[in-house]
Amino acid sequence: AQTLGARVLSTLVGSLGDESVLRTCHVALGGEVGRHQIFCAYHGRDAEAYVNGIQMVRGNELIDTTLLMDHVEPGGISRELFKTVVRDSGVGVFQGKIIVEPFAQKSDGRMMSAALLLSENAAMNNKPELEIYADDVVCAHGATCGQPDEDLLFYLMTRGIPRIEAEALVLRAFLGEALEGLEHPGVVEDIEKYIGMWLHSQVA
Repeated sequence: AQTLGARVLSTLVGSLGDESVLRTCHVALGGEVGRHQIFCAYHGRDAEAYVNGIQMVRGNELIDTTLLMDHVEPGGISRELFKTVVRDSGVGVFQGKIIVEPFAQKSDGRMMSAALLLSENAAMNNKPELEIYADDVVCAHGATCGQPDEDLLFYLMTRGIPRIEAEALVLRAFLGEALEGLEHPGVVEDIEKYIGMWLHSQVA
């Protein structure tokens, strides 16, 4: 649920064994100051981790997500996708690092952070990093930051959808990518409900 005025700290620590699979989606919807930490280490061969996240920041909130994926053993696959929406004078932060240790050959790590800024005073700080000590790996990272697509908003509005609703549709589609791969429909429904509450609170 939303935590207006609160200071929030959460930590997730994962240790992956041989051929294990981790799927998780972290959702941060509010708090005066929030720090969310995710640390995953590949202690077994051929393990996989799919770590996604959604941050929704408003008012004067500061929401910070710090992520570390440590490939210790060979053959590990990691996929990280974080989506952030910031409005008002909010500040979003994403600090993500993939480490590939010397013995972790055949590792495959890909990290992406994307943000939409909905007001002039909104800010997003992205810091994706790679730290690679093995030579037979496939790793990449990226970060984007921008505003909602005005052409898409205009298209929706020409179909009779008010701008506020059109913006909500665009934001839902943007954030929805981070929910892909979650197999429990109840969890997805709950997250979508909280996203809807956040979006509604902005226009009420």
